[in-house]
Amino acid sequence: LMSLRLVQAATRYRCCHTRRTTTTTRAMSPVVDSHLHVWAGKEETASFPYEPGREPPESLAASTDHLLKTMDLCKVDKAMIVQPINHLYDHRYVSAALRSHLQRLRGMLLANPTATPEEAVLELKRLVSDEGFSGVRFNPYLWPVNEEGLGTMNDEVGRALFDACGTLSLPVGFMFFQGILHRLGGEPAPTHADDAVALMESFPDTKVIFDHFGFTNKFESPEAWRRLLQICDAFPQVYVKVSAPFRVSKNGYPYDDIFAQQLNELLRVVGAERLMIGSDFPFVQEQEGGYASHISRELLAKVNGITESDVNAIMGGTADKLFFKV
Repeated sequence: LMSLRLVQAATRYRCCHTRRTTTTTRAMSPVVDSHLHVWAGKEETASFPYEPGREPPESLAASTDHLLKTMDLCKVDKAMIVQPINHLYDHRYVSAALRSHLQRLRGMLLANPTATPEEAVLELKRLVSDEGFSGVRFNPYLWPVNEEGLGTMNDEVGRALFDACGTLSLPVGFMFFQGILHRLGGEPAPTHADDAVALMESFPDTKVIFDHFGFTNKFESPEAWRRLLQICDAFPQVYVKVSAPFRVSKNGYPYDDIFAQQLNELLRVVGAERLMIGSDFPFVQEQEGGYASHISRELLAKVNGITESDVNAIMGGTADKLFFKV
Protein backbone atom coordinates (compact mmCIF):
# COMPACT_ATOMS: atom_id res chain seq x y z
CA LEU A 1 0.00 0.00 0.00
CA MET A 2 1.18 3.51 -0.73
CA SER A 3 1.91 5.70 2.25
CA LEU A 4 -0.34 8.71 2.92
CA ARG A 5 2.43 10.90 1.61
CA LEU A 6 2.40 9.09 -1.74
CA VAL A 7 -1.38 9.20 -1.95
CA GLN A 8 -1.26 12.96 -1.46
CA ALA A 9 1.47 13.21 -4.09
CA ALA A 10 -0.60 11.20 -6.55
CA THR A 11 -3.49 13.61 -6.05
CA ARG A 12 -1.26 16.63 -6.58
CA TYR A 13 0.17 15.07 -9.73
CA ARG A 14 -3.25 14.45 -11.25
CA CYS A 15 -4.59 17.89 -10.35
CA CYS A 16 -1.48 19.97 -10.98
CA HIS A 17 0.20 18.13 -13.84
CA THR A 18 1.38 21.35 -15.37
CA ARG A 19 3.18 22.60 -12.26
CA ARG A 20 6.66 23.84 -13.06
CA THR A 21 9.50 24.75 -10.73
CA THR A 22 11.90 27.40 -11.93
CA THR A 23 15.64 27.21 -11.39
CA THR A 24 18.11 29.92 -10.56
CA THR A 25 21.13 28.15 -12.09
CA ARG A 26 23.63 30.56 -13.57
CA ALA A 27 24.10 30.74 -17.33
CA MET A 28 27.75 29.64 -17.12
CA SER A 29 27.30 26.34 -15.24
CA PRO A 30 29.96 23.74 -16.06
CA VAL A 31 29.10 20.67 -18.10
CA VAL A 32 29.01 17.71 -15.70
CA ASP A 33 28.52 14.06 -16.64
CA SER A 34 26.60 12.73 -13.64
CA HIS A 35 27.03 9.04 -14.40
CA LEU A 36 29.91 7.05 -15.83
CA HIS A 37 32.34 4.26 -15.00
CA VAL A 38 36.04 3.58 -15.32
CA TRP A 39 37.95 0.36 -14.82
CA ALA A 40 41.49 -0.83 -15.23
CA GLY A 41 42.87 -1.21 -18.72
CA LYS A 42 44.44 -4.52 -19.67
CA GLU A 43 47.92 -3.20 -18.87
CA GLU A 44 46.74 -2.09 -15.40
CA THR A 45 45.09 -5.30 -14.21
CA ALA A 46 48.21 -6.61 -12.49
CA SER A 47 47.78 -3.80 -9.97
CA PHE A 48 44.00 -3.51 -10.19
CA PRO A 49 42.53 -6.96 -10.96
CA TYR A 50 38.92 -7.51 -11.88
CA GLU A 51 36.51 -9.37 -9.65
CA PRO A 52 36.56 -13.01 -10.86
CA GLY A 53 33.64 -13.67 -13.17
CA ARG A 54 32.99 -9.94 -13.71
CA GLU A 55 35.57 -9.16 -16.37
CA PRO A 56 34.48 -6.34 -18.72
CA PRO A 57 34.07 -6.72 -22.48
CA GLU A 58 37.44 -6.38 -24.19
CA SER A 59 35.86 -4.10 -26.79
CA LEU A 60 35.21 -1.33 -24.24
CA ALA A 61 38.00 1.09 -23.38
CA ALA A 62 37.29 2.47 -19.91
CA SER A 63 40.59 3.55 -18.36
CA THR A 64 40.83 6.86 -16.52
CA ASP A 65 43.15 8.23 -19.21
CA HIS A 66 40.68 7.32 -21.96
CA LEU A 67 37.84 8.92 -20.03
CA LEU A 68 39.69 12.21 -19.54
CA LYS A 69 40.69 12.38 -23.20
CA THR A 70 37.06 11.77 -24.18
CA MET A 71 35.83 14.43 -21.80
CA ASP A 72 38.35 16.93 -23.15
CA LEU A 73 37.40 16.18 -26.74
CA CYS A 74 33.69 16.64 -25.95
CA LYS A 75 34.18 19.69 -23.71
CA VAL A 76 32.86 18.03 -20.55
CA ASP A 77 34.26 19.78 -17.48
CA LYS A 78 33.55 17.35 -14.63
CA ALA A 79 32.17 13.87 -13.96
CA MET A 80 30.87 11.54 -11.26
CA ILE A 81 32.46 8.07 -11.45
CA VAL A 82 30.23 5.28 -10.20
CA GLN A 83 32.18 2.29 -8.86
CA PRO A 84 31.99 -0.41 -11.58
CA ILE A 85 30.81 -3.93 -10.91
CA ASN A 86 34.02 -5.19 -12.57
CA HIS A 87 36.02 -4.26 -9.45
CA LEU A 88 33.09 -4.91 -7.08
CA TYR A 89 34.11 -3.72 -3.58
CA ASP A 90 37.76 -3.07 -4.48
CA HIS A 91 37.66 0.71 -4.88
CA ARG A 92 41.38 1.28 -5.43
CA TYR A 93 41.22 2.03 -9.15
CA VAL A 94 38.55 4.71 -8.80
CA SER A 95 40.31 6.03 -5.69
CA ALA A 96 43.48 6.55 -7.72
CA ALA A 97 41.51 8.49 -10.33
CA LEU A 98 40.00 10.73 -7.66
CA ARG A 99 43.35 11.47 -6.04
CA SER A 100 44.90 12.44 -9.36
CA HIS A 101 42.00 14.52 -10.71
CA LEU A 102 40.05 15.80 -7.73
CA GLN A 103 39.14 19.07 -9.45
CA ARG A 104 37.32 17.22 -12.23
CA LEU A 105 36.21 13.89 -10.79
CA ARG A 106 34.08 12.67 -7.90
CA GLY A 107 33.32 9.08 -6.93
CA MET A 108 30.26 7.08 -5.87
CA LEU A 109 31.26 4.00 -3.89
CA LEU A 110 29.45 0.66 -4.00
CA ALA A 111 27.70 -0.23 -0.73
CA ASN A 112 28.46 -3.72 0.53
CA PRO A 113 25.23 -5.29 1.86
CA THR A 114 26.92 -8.63 2.55
CA ALA A 115 28.88 -7.24 5.50
CA THR A 116 27.50 -6.71 8.98
CA PRO A 117 25.92 -3.28 9.55
CA GLU A 118 28.91 -2.21 11.63
CA GLU A 119 31.46 -3.40 9.06
CA ALA A 120 29.53 -1.90 6.13
CA VAL A 121 29.27 1.54 7.74
CA LEU A 122 32.91 1.47 8.86
CA GLU A 123 34.09 0.76 5.31
CA LEU A 124 31.79 3.45 3.93
CA LYS A 125 33.29 6.00 6.32
CA ARG A 126 36.83 4.92 5.41
CA LEU A 127 36.20 5.31 1.70
CA VAL A 128 34.77 8.77 2.28
CA SER A 129 37.44 10.06 4.67
CA ASP A 130 40.52 8.35 3.21
CA GLU A 131 39.68 7.82 -0.46
CA GLY A 132 37.57 10.87 -1.29
CA PHE A 133 34.25 9.29 -2.28
CA SER A 134 31.19 11.56 -2.07
CA GLY A 135 28.23 9.31 -2.93
CA VAL A 136 27.01 5.73 -2.43
CA ARG A 137 25.44 3.30 -4.89
CA PHE A 138 22.79 0.86 -3.69
CA ASN A 139 22.64 -2.11 -6.09
CA PRO A 140 19.70 -4.23 -4.86
CA TYR A 141 20.87 -7.29 -6.80
CA LEU A 142 23.85 -7.57 -4.45
CA TRP A 143 21.59 -7.83 -1.39
CA PRO A 144 21.33 -11.29 0.20
CA VAL A 145 18.01 -13.14 0.11
CA ASN A 146 16.37 -15.18 2.86
CA GLU A 147 15.53 -18.88 2.92
CA GLU A 148 12.49 -18.25 0.69
CA GLY A 149 14.66 -16.45 -1.87
CA LEU A 150 13.20 -13.03 -1.02
CA GLY A 151 15.22 -9.89 -0.44
CA THR A 152 14.91 -6.24 0.56
CA MET A 153 17.28 -3.27 0.86
CA ASN A 154 15.24 -2.14 3.86
CA ASP A 155 17.03 -4.59 6.13
CA GLU A 156 19.39 -3.98 9.04
CA VAL A 157 22.48 -3.31 6.92
CA GLY A 158 20.59 -1.25 4.35
CA ARG A 159 19.06 0.95 7.02
CA ALA A 160 22.41 1.43 8.76
CA LEU A 161 24.08 2.44 5.49
CA PHE A 162 21.24 4.72 4.44
CA ASP A 163 21.22 6.45 7.83
CA ALA A 164 24.99 6.96 7.70
CA CYS A 165 24.68 8.50 4.25
CA GLY A 166 22.32 11.14 5.61
CA THR A 167 24.64 11.91 8.49
CA LEU A 168 27.62 12.27 6.14
CA SER A 169 25.67 14.20 3.44
CA LEU A 170 26.23 11.43 0.88
CA PRO A 171 23.58 11.03 -1.83
CA VAL A 172 22.46 7.45 -2.45
CA GLY A 173 22.11 6.33 -6.06
CA PHE A 174 19.60 3.54 -6.67
CA MET A 175 20.44 1.20 -9.55
CA PHE A 176 17.07 -0.43 -10.31
CA PHE A 177 18.11 -2.28 -13.44
CA GLN A 178 14.98 -4.47 -13.44
CA GLY A 179 12.67 -1.49 -12.93
CA ILE A 180 11.25 0.18 -9.83
CA LEU A 181 8.40 -2.33 -9.50
CA HIS A 182 10.72 -5.34 -9.50
CA ARG A 183 10.73 -7.54 -6.37
CA LEU A 184 13.80 -9.46 -5.22
CA GLY A 185 12.53 -13.02 -5.44
CA GLY A 186 8.99 -12.01 -6.40
CA GLU A 187 5.99 -11.55 -4.11
CA PRO A 188 5.63 -10.99 -1.21
CA ALA A 189 8.99 -9.18 -1.27
CA PRO A 190 8.66 -5.37 -1.50
CA THR A 191 9.22 -3.64 -4.80
CA HIS A 192 12.35 -1.54 -5.27
CA ALA A 193 10.09 1.52 -5.05
CA ASP A 194 8.68 0.27 -1.73
CA ASP A 195 12.20 -0.12 -0.37
CA ALA A 196 13.20 3.37 -1.48
CA VAL A 197 10.11 4.96 0.09
CA ALA A 198 10.54 3.07 3.37
CA LEU A 199 14.17 4.17 3.66
CA MET A 200 13.39 7.79 2.82
CA GLU A 201 10.53 7.93 5.29
CA SER A 202 12.79 6.55 8.04
CA PHE A 203 15.81 8.72 7.16
CA PRO A 204 14.59 11.88 5.41
CA ASP A 205 17.99 13.62 5.59
CA THR A 206 19.45 11.25 2.98
CA LYS A 207 19.33 12.53 -0.58
CA VAL A 208 18.40 9.97 -3.24
CA ILE A 209 19.15 9.62 -6.95
CA PHE A 210 17.25 7.40 -9.37
CA ASP A 211 19.63 6.31 -12.13
CA HIS A 212 18.71 6.33 -15.81
CA PHE A 213 15.13 7.66 -15.64
CA GLY A 214 14.49 5.09 -12.92
CA PHE A 215 15.02 2.42 -15.63
CA THR A 216 11.42 3.18 -16.62
CA ASN A 217 9.77 3.65 -20.00
CA LYS A 218 6.35 5.28 -19.59
CA PHE A 219 4.94 3.62 -22.69
CA GLU A 220 6.08 0.12 -21.78
CA SER A 221 5.24 0.40 -18.07
CA PRO A 222 2.88 3.32 -17.36
CA GLU A 223 2.25 2.07 -13.81
CA ALA A 224 5.96 2.21 -13.00
CA TRP A 225 6.27 5.65 -14.56
CA ARG A 226 3.36 7.00 -12.49
CA ARG A 227 4.92 5.57 -9.34
CA LEU A 228 8.25 7.21 -10.14
CA LEU A 229 6.60 10.61 -10.61
CA GLN A 230 4.60 10.21 -7.41
CA ILE A 231 7.76 9.44 -5.43
CA CYS A 232 9.62 12.37 -6.97
CA ASP A 233 6.74 14.70 -6.11
CA ALA A 234 6.34 13.41 -2.56
CA PHE A 235 10.02 13.51 -1.58
CA PRO A 236 11.97 16.71 -2.32
CA GLN A 237 15.23 14.90 -1.56
CA VAL A 238 14.89 12.84 -4.75
CA TYR A 239 16.97 13.56 -7.86
CA VAL A 240 16.74 11.83 -11.24
CA LYS A 241 19.53 11.18 -13.70
CA VAL A 242 18.30 11.75 -17.25
CA SER A 243 21.09 9.44 -18.29
CA ALA A 244 21.75 6.42 -20.51
CA PRO A 245 18.57 6.88 -22.58
CA PHE A 246 19.64 3.88 -24.68
CA ARG A 247 18.79 1.69 -21.67
CA VAL A 248 15.20 2.97 -21.58
CA SER A 249 14.18 4.14 -25.04
CA LYS A 250 12.39 1.86 -27.50
CA ASN A 251 12.99 4.22 -30.41
CA GLY A 252 16.77 4.49 -30.34
CA TYR A 253 18.85 7.58 -30.95
CA PRO A 254 17.91 10.48 -30.76
CA TYR A 255 15.39 9.05 -28.24
CA ASP A 256 12.33 11.12 -29.07
CA ASP A 257 10.17 9.01 -26.78
CA ILE A 258 12.41 9.78 -23.81
CA PHE A 259 13.41 13.40 -24.26
CA ALA A 260 10.26 14.75 -25.88
CA GLN A 261 7.94 12.83 -23.53
CA GLN A 262 9.45 11.61 -20.26
CA LEU A 263 11.82 14.51 -19.66
CA ASN A 264 8.95 16.91 -20.31
CA GLU A 265 6.95 15.31 -17.49
CA LEU A 266 9.94 15.20 -15.15
CA LEU A 267 10.46 18.93 -15.66
CA ARG A 268 6.85 19.61 -14.75
CA VAL A 269 6.86 17.45 -11.64
CA VAL A 270 10.44 17.64 -10.40
CA GLY A 271 12.06 20.76 -11.85
CA ALA A 272 15.43 21.10 -13.54
CA GLU A 273 17.22 21.69 -10.24
CA ARG A 274 16.80 17.97 -9.44
CA LEU A 275 17.65 16.58 -12.88
CA MET A 276 21.12 15.66 -14.23
CA ILE A 277 22.36 14.48 -17.60
CA GLY A 278 24.69 11.46 -17.72
CA SER A 279 26.32 9.31 -20.37
CA ASP A 280 26.91 5.88 -18.79
CA PHE A 281 30.41 5.86 -20.29
CA PRO A 282 31.98 3.59 -21.50
CA PHE A 283 28.82 1.78 -22.67
CA VAL A 284 27.68 4.90 -24.51
CA GLN A 285 30.63 4.49 -26.86
CA GLU A 286 28.81 1.58 -28.50
CA GLN A 287 25.69 3.66 -29.19
CA GLU A 288 24.84 5.72 -32.24
CA GLY A 289 26.28 9.19 -31.85
CA GLY A 290 28.80 8.10 -29.21
CA TYR A 291 29.74 10.08 -26.12
CA ALA A 292 29.42 13.60 -27.54
CA SER A 293 25.84 13.12 -28.71
CA HIS A 294 24.69 11.92 -25.28
CA ILE A 295 26.05 14.86 -23.29
CA SER A 296 24.30 17.26 -25.59
CA ARG A 297 22.10 20.34 -25.43
CA GLU A 298 20.48 19.18 -28.66
CA LEU A 299 18.88 16.22 -26.87
CA LEU A 300 17.36 18.54 -24.26
CA ALA A 301 16.11 20.93 -26.92
CA LYS A 302 13.48 18.35 -27.88
CA VAL A 303 11.52 19.21 -24.73
CA ASN A 304 8.67 21.59 -25.47
CA GLY A 305 9.08 24.85 -23.55
CA ILE A 306 12.42 24.03 -21.95
CA THR A 307 14.30 27.19 -20.96
CA GLU A 308 17.99 28.03 -21.19
CA SER A 309 18.12 28.00 -17.40
CA ASP A 310 16.64 24.48 -17.36
CA VAL A 311 19.23 23.30 -19.87
CA ASN A 312 22.09 24.77 -17.86
CA ALA A 313 20.87 23.03 -14.70
CA ILE A 314 20.46 19.63 -16.35
CA MET A 315 23.74 19.90 -18.28
CA GLY A 316 25.75 20.49 -15.14
CA GLY A 317 24.40 23.00 -12.65
CA THR A 318 22.49 20.42 -10.60
CA ALA A 319 25.31 17.84 -10.54
CA ASP A 320 27.94 20.46 -9.79
CA LYS A 321 26.00 21.63 -6.74
CA LEU A 322 25.20 18.11 -5.54
CA PHE A 323 28.60 16.49 -6.04
CA PHE A 324 31.25 19.20 -6.15
CA LYS A 325 30.06 21.99 -3.85
CA VAL A 326 29.61 20.11 -0.60
